[in-house]
Amino acid sequence: MNGMWQADWDELYAFLAQGSPPLAVQILVINTIFVMLWIIRRMRGAPALRRETSIAVQAILIIANLAILFQNNLPV
Repeated sequence: MNGMWQADWDELYAFLAQGSPPLAVQILVINTIFVMLWIIRRMRGAPALRRETSIAVQAILIIANLAILFQNNLPV
């Protein structure tokens, strides 16, 4: 718990607030799109995804989030 109190939260805030739109907003948008797709799928009564497909979708979401966070450091 000490790590939580000693963390540099101002630096994290500055990192997530950089950019136009800010990185935090970009991450929120991509995650909202995935949640909306999941909600629409559930409303339609679609069958559950296979385990492998579910893991692949989660991996794509994590990769998308990482790409947003590190977009300035990615080779073009």
